[in-house]
Amino acid sequence: MNKKEFLDILRESLVGEVDNNVMEQNIRYYSEYISSHHDKSEEEIIDEIGDPRLIAKTIIDTESIPDQGAYGWNSQDNNRRSDYQDSYQDYGNSSNSYNGYPRIRWYQKALFVAVLMLIFFILLRAGWFLIKLLSIFTLPIIVIVLVLYMFRN
Repeated sequence: MNKKEFLDILRESLVGEVDNNVMEQNIRYYSEYISSHHDKSEEEIIDEIGDPRLIAKTIIDTESIPDQGAYGWNSQDNNRRSDYQDSYQDYGNSSNSYNGYPRIRWYQKALFVAVLMLIFFILLRAGWFLIKLLSIFTLPIIVIVLVLYMFRN
């Protein structure tokens, strides 16, 4: 399959399924991608990319997610979606984040370790208390079992 055939199949698969801008953007992307690799033939690159129908299905599925009401959005409710995207971008651009995740300061880490140690010692102490409590009843139970075993025979 050559570049023209690949792009024609991709276009045919996308027509009527996605917005024309999305379709043209993807066709332009794959056209430039195929043309940009001078060290391989078009056929090799297209074989590596894969089936244009599968690519079209992926594009269609990706573009249809907001319209199907994912995350509570529908096509009539673009204001909430844009508000969410704006707040997400603001969150990602804040000085207190790294790659979109909030940074954890050294004192927060130290506090976390201290709380974990406190929980560990509380559990250790509670376990030791249970062992002591059970040891009080263990000796009499062993004696009773031995006496019953001796008199049963």
